[in-house]
Amino acid sequence: MTINRRKNQTLVTAVAVRERHARVRLLATVRSKSRTGAAPLHFDRRGMTLAELLIGMVIMGLMTVVLAGMSNAVNSAWNYTKGVEVTEQSAAAAFDRIKYMLAQVGTYRLTGQPTRLGVAVVSRTVGSTTIPDVLVLWTGGRNGGMAVSGTQARLPVASELLVYTWDSSQPSQLLEIAFPSSSGDIDFAATDFSTTITSLLAVTTADRIPLCDHLRVSSLSNVAMTTASSGSSTSTAMYGSMSGSSMYGPSVTTSSTTSSTTSAVSANSTATQMVGCARFDIVWAPTDSELASATAGSTQWYQLAWPQGAVGSRSGVRQVTLNFELQIEPGGVVAGAGSVNAIPFFDSGSVRYVYEP
Repeated sequence: MTINRRKNQTLVTAVAVRERHARVRLLATVRSKSRTGAAPLHFDRRGMTLAELLIGMVIMGLMTVVLAGMSNAVNSAWNYTKGVEVTEQSAAAAFDRIKYMLAQVGTYRLTGQPTRLGVAVVSRTVGSTTIPDVLVLWTGGRNGGMAVSGTQARLPVASELLVYTWDSSQPSQLLEIAFPSSSGDIDFAATDFSTTITSLLAVTTADRIPLCDHLRVSSLSNVAMTTASSGSSTSTAMYGSMSGSSMYGPSVTTSSTTSSTTSAVSANSTATQMVGCARFDIVWAPTDSELASATAGSTQWYQLAWPQGAVGSRSGVRQVTLNFELQIEPGGVVAGAGSVNAIPFFDSGSVRYVYEP
């Protein structure tokens, strides 16, 4: 054991001596080359040059610009899609409400007069253009119920009416207006019907509820109320070539085409009014003129365009179709110069009633 231990110590000592000699020779070589001007020993661990740093910074900058543009495009697409979705929901809610209340409309028949349905549209006139933007329904109020009450032998009462139009103080809002404090009689066939409705709209105690608050707003000149449409189709142009003013963008000149004939509007007067872009149109089958020209029970009477041919010798089933259009601005989308972002929405509803001359 003693001999082995001595051998191990000898080997360790020899290894240590060789390592010491190697370090001494390396140090001597370095000092010798330093004195003779030779390049010193060094390890290959150099950094990046200035040119390499500049090239890397340029590449990173280009990548940042590209990524920022992509992010902005994705964000804009998201905002537009969200705005359009909210707009569609707003239009659908307004249309559903109007169609529901249309189904609640009642009828009345006075002595010696034909049966009348409580539906009418009041129009505004701008020069040669007529804009039918006030819808009047005799529903019995916001809770409805006139349709199931049968034909009444009296005139409707103002408190039983509902009116749909844009808000005169905030044209971007479509309102449902009720008149719970008014008690005057309303005859839908009266020649002063539009004047009566105009007076009701000015009543401060009217109950106004907004159905939509993103209507497109246009600037029109010389707006005045005209007589109401009570029994014939009103197919007039709406919002043709006119000076448009969007609440989400600057004033622009716009044009749009509806199913009716488009009329031009010239703003020659400095008197202008901001109006909401809403339109209502009534189609009667048979029309008032057709009914006036036919005698009940005659051959011409039976040949009228009665829905599904439902007609008898003294009465017939008459259909009223209400078409409506709303132009709505999508929220979160800013209109650029010379453009309008408003989306037109169209819908319709119909109701039938027994007509007796």
